[in-house]
Amino acid sequence: MKENQTTDNNIYKIALLVSLACVLQIAESLIPHPVPGLRLGLANIITLVALVNLGFGYALEITVLRTVLSSFVMGTFMSPGFILSFAAGIMSTLTMGFLYWLAHAAKQRLFSIVGISVAGALVHNIVQLGLAYLILVKHPGIFIFLPWLSIGAVFIGWFTGAVSSRICLKLKETEGSRIASKVKNQYQGLSLSHYLAGDSIVHRISPEIKIACVVILSLAVLFFTSLWFYAALFVFFAAVASMSTISFRYLFSSARKCSSLIFVSFLFPVFFNSGKHVVSHFAYFNITSEGLNTGIIFALRLICLIWASSLLARTTSPEDLGRGLSRILAPLQPLGISGKRIAAILSLSWTAIPMFWETAKAGIRSLDLKKAKDPRYLITFMSDIIVNLYLETDELFVKSSLLTKC
Repeated sequence: MKENQTTDNNIYKIALLVSLACVLQIAESLIPHPVPGLRLGLANIITLVALVNLGFGYALEITVLRTVLSSFVMGTFMSPGFILSFAAGIMSTLTMGFLYWLAHAAKQRLFSIVGISVAGALVHNIVQLGLAYLILVKHPGIFIFLPWLSIGAVFIGWFTGAVSSRICLKLKETEGSRIASKVKNQYQGLSLSHYLAGDSIVHRISPEIKIACVVILSLAVLFFTSLWFYAALFVFFAAVASMSTISFRYLFSSARKCSSLIFVSFLFPVFFNSGKHVVSHFAYFNITSEGLNTGIIFALRLICLIWASSLLARTTSPEDLGRGLSRILAPLQPLGISGKRIAAILSLSWTAIPMFWETAKAGIRSLDLKKAKDPRYLITFMSDIIVNLYLETDELFVKSSLLTKC
């Protein structure tokens, strides 16, 4: 009985932290980023704090599930961005976990939280760039971003590490305390969900079948380079959109949000791909028919992946996606991966997102724009907000424990 109670409370605590990390990731997605692939990595702060306070296993679980849940909320599940973020997040957490373990095993201060954060940010950006080369833009010209991503990772890793370090110190100072403000029982729903309720044939298809179809399609576009194949896919997407009563405007809108990435994936082969049939000259570049053809294929590949993930998110509720993942992962039970646990965490996290979103917005409104240029002020400001949110998860966790005992 006590074991089941401990497991339930553990799930509740992890779910709240996943929800908190998800809110930070969603908020970050609303901030423009001038260099493709370079983001602040605010959600990584929760991973670092969990690594220090809960251990590596929980930190990795939070990283994986917040990436999945964020993609459910933003309608990007199984999209190119999701694949890159998912893989890079895992590798980054593995790196930080190893360095943290190494620092403790050596029984001396080999790495600080800031140093571990910088290493994680570097690995995250390098993995994303490598995967983008392998599965999206198979052209070495993409590595022109490596110096910028590496330099950016150092500064971003330093910032998130400094915030995480301050949070860990403040949590130690306030250990056992709870924020005084009462938790509201009802919050307005988060308007970022892309799900459109309906009773079409596509809506009624089981979520695990739809997820499997998206995975198969994602693999297929990596191997087929025929324009006829992509023409057939466009007809297929049009048919699915028509059957599910989804407007074509929505599909074009979802692709337009990633227009910069699509444009870059088209330009790299056009300007850097060698070919025999020169079509035109631009500055020092020879534009060939082979480069144009490759650029078109790369752009079409991205559009198809974006449309597939958009249709999945539009016709499948986040709850159904969670249940579908639970059934897909059921065969992995002997390996210690519980589909029921994952579904429970995702479900609880989903219901907690609006609460943390409102709390985060209230904190952001208190930002002093005149002082925002000072990194020290930003570190203090961010750490205070996240500490309050983190302590709020503790308060909710204690309440759930009391309810379980009753």
